[in-house]
Amino acid sequence: MTSEERERIKRLVRELSQCVNAALSENGDVKDALREIEDEGYQVDLLFALFTRILRKKDEPLQLEDPTAAADFDVQFLKNLRLNWSSD
Repeated sequence: MTSEERERIKRLVRELSQCVNAALSENGDVKDALREIEDEGYQVDLLFALFTRILRKKDEPLQLEDPTAAADFDVQFLKNLRLNWSSD
């Protein structure tokens, strides 16, 4: 994959993430549910993680640039949620 192709895919994934975020944050049912919780005196912070998996066309072999990057992200994500995870 060329650097131009890689950048185009990154941009498209960012756009997808923005669309999903907008759809959730502008949804009337979600807003109503959040308002009800806040009316009970609670502060609500929603964290959404959009995980995308982009597969190459069948005629192109899949190559991971950094196979440990995904695992590092997963561990950091779980830590941010204050969840303990160990591979042991």
